[in-house]
Amino acid sequence: MSETSSHVTRLAVTAAIAVAAGLAAGWYLRAEFPALLLFSSPSIAGKKKKNKKKKSTSSAVSQDPDPISVTSTGVGDGGGPGVYETKKAIDEYVQFHFGDPQEVLPWRDGPREALRFTERCADLCAEHCKLVASGKWEITAAEDEKGAPRSPHLHRSGKSGLALDVGCAVGGASFELTKHFRDVVGVDFSQSFVTTANLMKRVGSLQYTSVTEGTMVESRQTSALDPGIDRQRVEFFVADACALPKSMMLGGSAPADSELFGKYGRHDAVLAANLLCRLPDPEHFLMACARLVRPDGVLVLVSPYSWLEQWTPKHKWLGGGGGHKSSDVIKALLESTAGGFDFVTQNDLPFLIKEHDRKFQWGVSHATVWRRRNPAVHTGEP
Repeated sequence: MSETSSHVTRLAVTAAIAVAAGLAAGWYLRAEFPALLLFSSPSIAGKKKKNKKKKSTSSAVSQDPDPISVTSTGVGDGGGPGVYETKKAIDEYVQFHFGDPQEVLPWRDGPREALRFTERCADLCAEHCKLVASGKWEITAAEDEKGAPRSPHLHRSGKSGLALDVGCAVGGASFELTKHFRDVVGVDFSQSFVTTANLMKRVGSLQYTSVTEGTMVESRQTSALDPGIDRQRVEFFVADACALPKSMMLGGSAPADSELFGKYGRHDAVLAANLLCRLPDPEHFLMACARLVRPDGVLVLVSPYSWLEQWTPKHKWLGGGGGHKSSDVIKALLESTAGGFDFVTQNDLPFLIKEHDRKFQWGVSHATVWRRRNPAVHTGEP
């Protein structure tokens, strides 16, 4: 056999192996993540309308012509973002966010205060957001049955404001935020999590697998969402918290030609729950928050500060080494001139993730609330 024909043969064998590997990978994904196919199946997702795109009422992210920047790198089963693409993680987080509290924690003496974590995070945003906490009232001039004007009267206005849930996972806190805000956007780096959140938005309940013991599992159904939740007022997108699309940032309450337009965001509340210690560059995210939140809006950070090198290079940790506590480092960053926030309050938020019937992850996150400086008050605002 000539050297040329031998080379051709080797190329053919290599190509055949590559094709076989691709087919095997496709089979694996279909077997492990059937939910990921739901939005590509015409029979389930419905036919796409020709030459007509649905506009977002709560964010311009879906119209951003620039592709979402993806900078994080998954590291598979050894830890890192790749873990959140597994079926095991999806099941655990569906149970964590939406599971019936009695099924999540059937033990009478368990830490019940750690349940309903996503609801407590959303309530914290509403409690300190002036727009929501003030409970705005409006004066309107009504008409009688003949069309004649009546005396003006007070009535409570509908929900208002825009909330952003960064690192939303399967969407539990995002749905809870709709109780308080008119429009809500949830973003996460995990395609599997976002797909699951969108599925919950469509059908209102999900089946998931709960581990009972060893390899023994049970198929369960999530609780029905609270009647106060309007699923149609929340949208979910894949995005990297360390490189958010430009369309999600900037704007504030300033005109487009104002010098303040590029220094403030347009969200009344931004929530980042159990996110910071899962980012490759948490400082970069924190310093970008000034362009996410409008003047007097709130940033709510919730984190257990579980720094691990699988997610965050050690030199990027915010504290946890060198004698510096994470809370002190975060405070220095956000209260700086470039950070643009003032400290409001702090609290401890316990959470509980069920692994199987007799084993749980119990943690206590540190919750801090920050208010975006208003240029009308802080004349030295950058």
